[in-house]
Amino acid sequence: MKITLIATLIALTLTACSQKTAQEKIEDQTSRVHALTAEERNLAETNAKQFFNRSFPQAQPDGKGGVVMGDARGVFLDCRPSDSNHNGLVTCHGVSPLVRGGFDDKATRYCGYTPKLMGCSDEDTVK
Repeated sequence: MKITLIATLIALTLTACSQKTAQEKIEDQTSRVHALTAEERNLAETNAKQFFNRSFPQAQPDGKGGVVMGDARGVFLDCRPSDSNHNGLVTCHGVSPLVRGGFDDKATRYCGYTPKLMGCSDEDTVK
């Protein structure tokens, strides 16, 4: 009887310690997010536009049943400042032409929002 009571108390104590309240979960999530300033947001969008709004090589029909290499422009869509964190990169989306033809309408790049991190990367890490 005593052992059962002790085991129950230990289990309740461990369960109570490991559970976070809703407020603690929100604070844990928001502590990892860096709120971008207007200047940082503009820098991230400038970097994303330089990546997406350029010419990409793309195979295009030549009108004779063949294919020739040409250029197609990508299109910057948006950056998600809510995805920013303290690594200096923010998630940006756009449409980019594929070499074999067609477009990737779900292209994602991680673009810098600080002067130290210029441009965009296909990985959300800083080396």
